[in-house]
Amino acid sequence: MAGNNPSGIGFQIPRNSLALLMVSQAAVVLPHFAQLSPWIIVVGLLCGLWRTRVYQGRIGYPSRSVKAFFVVLGTFGVFVSGHEPLSLEVFVSMLVLAFAFKLVEMKTRRDAVVVIFLCYFIIAAQFLFEQTLPIALYELVATVLVTAAMVGLNQMHTDVRPVASIRLATGLVLQAVPLAVVLFLFFPRLMPLWSMPLPGSAASGLSEAMTPGDIANLSQSDELAFRVEFDGQMPAYRELYWRAVVYSEFLDGTWKIGAPIEESPMLLRSGDTDISYEVMMSPTARKWIYALDVPIEQDARATLQADYHLEVANPITSIFRYHVRSALDHTRGLNLTPAMYARETRLPEGDNPRLVAYARDLHSRHPQTREFATTMLDHIRNEPFVYTLSPPTLPKRNSIDTFWFDSRRGFCAHYAGAFVFAMRSVGIPARLVGGYLGGEVNPIGGYLVVRQYDAHGWAEVWIEGEGWIRFDPTSAVAPNRIESGLASALEAAERSNLSLLTNARFDAGSLMSRALLMFDSIEHRWNMFVVGYDSQVQQHFLSEWLGDLKPARIALIMVALGGICFGLVAFVLFFRHRPAARNPSADLIHRFARFAGRYGFVREVSESPQAFVHRVSDGIGNDTTVGESVARDVESVMYGGEPLTRAALRRLRQSLRRLQFNLALTLR
Repeated sequence: MAGNNPSGIGFQIPRNSLALLMVSQAAVVLPHFAQLSPWIIVVGLLCGLWRTRVYQGRIGYPSRSVKAFFVVLGTFGVFVSGHEPLSLEVFVSMLVLAFAFKLVEMKTRRDAVVVIFLCYFIIAAQFLFEQTLPIALYELVATVLVTAAMVGLNQMHTDVRPVASIRLATGLVLQAVPLAVVLFLFFPRLMPLWSMPLPGSAASGLSEAMTPGDIANLSQSDELAFRVEFDGQMPAYRELYWRAVVYSEFLDGTWKIGAPIEESPMLLRSGDTDISYEVMMSPTARKWIYALDVPIEQDARATLQADYHLEVANPITSIFRYHVRSALDHTRGLNLTPAMYARETRLPEGDNPRLVAYARDLHSRHPQTREFATTMLDHIRNEPFVYTLSPPTLPKRNSIDTFWFDSRRGFCAHYAGAFVFAMRSVGIPARLVGGYLGGEVNPIGGYLVVRQYDAHGWAEVWIEGEGWIRFDPTSAVAPNRIESGLASALEAAERSNLSLLTNARFDAGSLMSRALLMFDSIEHRWNMFVVGYDSQVQQHFLSEWLGDLKPARIALIMVALGGICFGLVAFVLFFRHRPAARNPSADLIHRFARFAGRYGFVREVSESPQAFVHRVSDGIGNDTTVGESVARDVESVMYGGEPLTRAALRRLRQSLRRLQFNLALTLR
C-alpha cells in the first residue's frame, strides 16, 4: 500500500502531528481576536472540540449537507456582525471561519497540508492590522510551530516527536533569517499590502467630528500617536503644539471639519527659529499628519492646506515617516479672504443664547479683539472652573451654555470650544484646532514620544493686522498642562484612571517608568529600521554605502550575499553532521589497515585490531613473537584502561610502522 502512495499524503494524520497542528492553528488565530466577532471564536473552539471527539471515535465527520448548512450560516453571520460589507475585517473573518471548518473535515495528510498553508497565510494577514515588534516576535514563534507541524506531518507514523519537530523547525527558520535580511535590505521596496488604503481600516486618534468629551476620552489612552526626532535642540514644552486638524463648523454640540477652501496659505516669517524634525506617525486611517505651527517645508507627499494643517493624498494605514521644518515665529493670514471669513464666523441660529448674550455684553465693554479675548481668559481664570477628565454629559442643544454657566467642569476642548463660540458670536473669526500638546522625552533614545493622552484642543483667533493668533484657554484653568504635561494638571485620583501601562501614572525615575522607556526605545528602533524602511529610506541607505545605485551592481551584491548565506547554511549543516572524531589509537589502526589493504590484507568488519595485526604478521611470514608484540601494544593502548599518553601513542605508532616496513619489504 505504501508503494502505491510513496508520499503517504493520503494516510491518516498521526496523533502527535494532529495535536501539534491544532496547537499551531490556535496560535495563528489568537492575534486576530481583536478583529473577530466573539461568536467566531466560539465556533472555532467548538470545531476544535468536534475534531477531538472525531479522533476519539465518539462522533463522526459532518456530512456534506451539514457542512453546507454551517458554511451558509457562517457567511450570513459574518456579514451581519457589524463590519462594512467589503471591509478587511470581513475578509479575515471569512478566512478564519473557513479555517475552523476545515479543521472539522480534515481527514488525511493532504487536508493537513492545506491547513498548514492556510496557517502561513493567516500569519501574514495579521500584519495588515499591526506591525509592532511584539507581534513580529509572536508571529515568528507561530511560524516555528506551523513549520514543526509540517515536519511532524512528514515523519513516520510512529516517530512523531513534537519537541524534536519544534527543534528542527526552529533551525529551519533560523537558517532562513540571513537570506531574509539580504532580501529585505537590497530587494526593491514595493509598497506593502498593509500600506494600501484598505476598506474598513480602523481609525484611531482625532476624528473629523468632535464633541468636547472626545479628547477627554483620548486622554485616557496610552496608544502611541507619533514619535519625533529633532535635528538639534528641542523647543520648550509650551511650544510643542502639534497641529492635526481644524474644526470650523459647529452644530448640535459637535465641532466638524469645515468645507475645504481652495486657496494658498499665506505665511510671513518674523524670526529665525526654524525647527527641523522627523516624525514616525502611527496609522490613523486619516489623511492629516502632524506638524508644529507652522510648517514651512514638508515632505513631498504632504500638502499645506489653507488653514495650515498638512494632508497627504491617501489615509495613513501604516507607520508613516516624514520630515518637516517649521517656523515658530510666524505671521499667518494677514489678509482674510471672504470665503475664509464666512467659514470661520458661521454659527447655528439660536444656539447657546446665554453665552451669546454674555459675549456681546462683554464685547461692548471691550471692543478690541485682543482685549476681548484676554478678558474671556481672565473670566475662566477667576471663576470656579475645573479641569477634569470626567466632565458631566452635556445636551446636544445649548451644550456650551450648560458648560459655561452650570457645570463649569470640562477638558481642553470644552474651554476652547466655548471660547471660539464666544468669539464668533460677536463677529470675530475664530476656529477650534485639534492636535497634541507636548510629549515625553525618552532619555534613552533622545526622541519625543506623543501619545493619545497628549491630545489637545486650542483656539485660533484672527486679529486684524496680526493674522491668526493662538489662544489656549486651558492655560487659564490648568497652566500646568501647558508647561509640564497632562499628569501635572490632574489630581492623583484622576491619574489612576489612565491606562495601566501609562508613563503618566508613574513617577519619573521609578523602575516601571524606566522599563517602559526602555521598551519604547526598542520599539522605536524597530519602526525606524524595519517598519519604516520604505523606498526612500532604502535609497538613502544604499547610496550612502554603495554610492551609485545601478541595478546591475545591486543585483550582483544580492547574488554575492545570497551565495554567502547559502554557504554559511551549508557550512553549519556540514559542521553539525561531520563524522565524530576517532580515538587517536583507533585512527592509527585505521591508517595501518588502509596501508595493509594495498597489499591484499583487507580488515573484516568483525575483526578486532589484535586479530588483524596477527593475520598480517602471519601472512608475511614474521616470527610469531613479532605479531604478538604488536598485538600487546595495541591491547595495552586501546584496552588497557590507562590514560592515553603521548608515550603510549608513540610506542604503538612505532610498533605499527615496523610491521608496515616488514609488509612492504616482503611483498614489494
